[in-house]
Amino acid sequence: MSGFSINKVFGGAMLVSGTCIGAGMLALPVSTAAGGFYPSSMVFIFCWLMMTFSAFLMLEVSLWYPEETNLITMAKSTLGKPGEFIAWATYVLFLYALMTAYTSGASGIIGKILGTMGFDESLGLWITVVIFAAIVYFGARSVDWANRIMMIGLIGAYVALVGIVIPKVSPQMLADGHPKYLWTTGPLLVTSFGFHLLIPSLKNYLSSDVKALRWSIFFGSLLPLIVYLLWEVLVLGVIPVKGEQGLVAILHAEHHTGKQAVIELTQLLSHLLKNSHVTVLAGVFGLCAMLTSFIGVALGLFDFFADGFHIKKTVRGKFTLAALTFLPPVLMALFYPRFITALHYAGFFAAILLVIFPAVMVWWGRYCQHKEAQYRVMGGKAAVIATFLFGVAVIILEILHRLEKLPTPLAESHLFY
Repeated sequence: MSGFSINKVFGGAMLVSGTCIGAGMLALPVSTAAGGFYPSSMVFIFCWLMMTFSAFLMLEVSLWYPEETNLITMAKSTLGKPGEFIAWATYVLFLYALMTAYTSGASGIIGKILGTMGFDESLGLWITVVIFAAIVYFGARSVDWANRIMMIGLIGAYVALVGIVIPKVSPQMLADGHPKYLWTTGPLLVTSFGFHLLIPSLKNYLSSDVKALRWSIFFGSLLPLIVYLLWEVLVLGVIPVKGEQGLVAILHAEHHTGKQAVIELTQLLSHLLKNSHVTVLAGVFGLCAMLTSFIGVALGLFDFFADGFHIKKTVRGKFTLAALTFLPPVLMALFYPRFITALHYAGFFAAILLVIFPAVMVWWGRYCQHKEAQYRVMGGKAAVIATFLFGVAVIILEILHRLEKLPTPLAESHLFY
């Protein structure tokens, strides 16, 4: 592979990693704590394998079509009008669920900062939305610069946190927990490894070079797995699972009182480590993670509506697009400010869009339409069926979770206090 190709693969892998790593990782330790670090790690690795395989299926479908072909067109071509409609609806609901989570999370952190300065914390929501709606309104260039600044803050804060926290990690605390509480984490993990919507753009960026695309997807998804597992070590090795100041208590507080899990997590880290710098670093890390995710999803939704509704980006058109992009998530964040719950709903839609759809499109295109393949994922029919069943299982688990049919630390909170 030439140096130029390696450079392009590196760029592609960073695009994949940047799409995965974001606000979702803040919820992972809180949601998986009751399951224990070692069982959680196995679930992380399994979900990474399945999501990476489904990404390769999405790549196979994408390579059937010319550059600039998006998921909606791919769904329509393989599955007809019903496929197009389901893909369109699921796409919007998926991004709206993400926007709701990020709006709620970012506004909670900014509101907390305002509260320490004597201002009304509820202003955090409106400041977040107004500033970032303006950035998205002015287009990709302004988003790019804002994203770069926040990524610098995110990486710097994360590295500093690792340096401070890793010496304090207790191996004994990592052994706490029970695997039965991990059944509910599937949707959140699917969201955390969900970069598949980037693949058509990645194909354009790498000029449909199959080898470069495969390596970019593999290494780009592997880096988030490593980052997530290290973050689990840092949090689960310092903050206890049980007790009034435990991770289950944080999850319980968000579910029942609406307290922001991210804020509670950062404050507890600082308290337990007796290090005031941790509060600042964790706050910067949390806010930058929220805002990089928020701004990326907002731009994607803004452009999606412009294309789907054929709205020209005039002054009036941009106001309409901004309203479609930001108003529904703001209303949801106002009346139901649950960061982790919103991410679970996003995972429900992601299982349809990013797992089931690639499997069904590959099956229909490969075995029914007999499309000529520039690249075919290994594993044959059995692997495609396994991917489809994985997506269905995630949906069933989330439904059972909502019906309170699965063991959860919330339902058995008396065991943790």
